[in-house]
Amino acid sequence: MRAVIPLLVLLVSPAGGAAAPPANNSQIGVWSTALYAAPKLPAQPAPQASRKTLPPEAQCIAAILDAEKAAGITDHLLLAMGFTESGRRTEDRLFTAWPWTVNTEGRSHYFPTRDDAIAFVRAAQARGVRSIDVGCLQVNLRWHPDAFPDLVTAFDPVANARYAASFLSALRRDHGSLESAIARYHSSQSERGEAYRQRVSGNLRWVAGALGYLETLAAGPGGGGATFTAAERGRLSFLSGLFADGPARPLLPNQ
Repeated sequence: MRAVIPLLVLLVSPAGGAAAPPANNSQIGVWSTALYAAPKLPAQPAPQASRKTLPPEAQCIAAILDAEKAAGITDHLLLAMGFTESGRRTEDRLFTAWPWTVNTEGRSHYFPTRDDAIAFVRAAQARGVRSIDVGCLQVNLRWHPDAFPDLVTAFDPVANARYAASFLSALRRDHGSLESAIARYHSSQSERGEAYRQRVSGNLRWVAGALGYLETLAAGPGGGGATFTAAERGRLSFLSGLFADGPARPLLPNQ
């Protein structure tokens, strides 16, 4: 998502949110070029610490599922958008949305740690690059300069997912239909927006079929550990493969 505009998934608008002001052209989405600038949203509560530390491959899924519940999103549209924005297949064959994803200059980069992702963003900014998408839902730092207080928060999956959900809700409120909100989350240009909407629709079909796998992934390792055991990872890989090898394969960002 190049200019990251929070996905406003369902009929729920940000708590106590006033109608967003007229949007200006901006960018959002890994493939976006012209997007709506983020509306002025009410301050979001600070993300609370997770009940347990999750591995990177589980963090976006868990955060997006929680953001959907908070926003009243019942069809997992935000999860489908997460795969469209930062989806990847890991080396051990797990399909997921990756928290340390950065898109800049037309390409998605997946980093092993948050610190690596932050270092890359700072180096790009030092070169004069301003349009940079970050995190689970690829919020754009140029078009959403007030979305997060700092880069650490921008890469926090909970904060990233909450902002995306609020933004999508604002788009839905302003433009009257969910289809229009999804398209404008990516671009205000009709052709680009419609192509993005169709891509999200494809991922929504996959998410609906793979929900059991995704919820298992989001639950994290058993025993309170920060990493999956070999047996847990093997089971997740098997479950991921069940849904990845069928006709509804996830549509991931261009790399």
